[in-house]
Amino acid sequence: MSRWFHVYAPVALLALPSVPVKAQPASFQSPIAGFVFSGASKTVRPLLGIPGATHLEPAVLNRVDSASIAPGGSWAFITRAGHAAFVSGLSANAPAESSVDGLIDRVDHVVWSRDGSFAVLYSSSGSRMQRVRFSDLAPLADAPVDLSPWGSVTTLAIDPAGQQIAVGFATSGLYLFNRGQSPALLLSVANPAVAAFDGTGQSLFAIDPDAQRIVQFQSGAGVSQFVSLVQPGGSALAPTGLAVSGEGRYLLLADSATRSVFVYEISSATLANTIPLSFAPSRFEALSAGPAFLLNGNDPKEWLLVLDASQVPAVYFVPAKGAERR
Repeated sequence: MSRWFHVYAPVALLALPSVPVKAQPASFQSPIAGFVFSGASKTVRPLLGIPGATHLEPAVLNRVDSASIAPGGSWAFITRAGHAAFVSGLSANAPAESSVDGLIDRVDHVVWSRDGSFAVLYSSSGSRMQRVRFSDLAPLADAPVDLSPWGSVTTLAIDPAGQQIAVGFATSGLYLFNRGQSPALLLSVANPAVAAFDGTGQSLFAIDPDAQRIVQFQSGAGVSQFVSLVQPGGSALAPTGLAVSGEGRYLLLADSATRSVFVYEISSATLANTIPLSFAPSRFEALSAGPAFLLNGNDPKEWLLVLDASQVPAVYFVPAKGAERR
């Protein structure tokens, strides 16, 4: 069985590519709520302000083909013209690239720990997964893990300490990869959907789409059904994201089928609130460790929807149309 290895590769600082990273000398004066990647404009832009009073600033990165940004913006994984790299310094408006020796290629999915100190990279074409740890000096990459024995990946989640990684596979179920141990099967189910750890790493929540339910895995207590997702009339949900609130009181489920965020109280396993959305959530990307999540942004005609889950969950809007300034 595959294992996580305690092997790290040093990072080499590279000169900037021929297409330069856009940098400005002045740092941001307002609080940074996060960073937003737009595939339409191929930019990474800072979101400044406080919940309910935020706006987008001009791009700190341009001509970016894809970007996954750590909560808080301390690091980002970007691709540009076939080149992949980690970028730091976004918050200081002075982005700088680093390249990690031994990094897997053709990465098409990235998940981050809550504070952005760990990332998991996944290459679907190579069927490989790799954990990356971030320090003040440079990223450090583990040896890759071959996931081909289990099949194609449907979901990934990493705990806050960066030690446990939940991986869902299309045919074999949901597994827990724990450093130094063989992968453990948590649930035998086809196509396990989105998964999320709580702030302690002791509980893992995942969606079983066939049974239309959320299951909970608790350290030392096994697996149990958390709530049923069966809707009146039998319509099925289409989850885009799952997360635990900052204080650990609520479990949040963003659903594109109903254009809603369902808020469940964890202690009672009951639905506490349903937040209607103006648009179907198409993304679920952590902007901050609060946590706060970006729910859309693929359509430049739509305002941005941000889910603030630091305490009592709420959704606020960020004007996006026409906000790019030169």
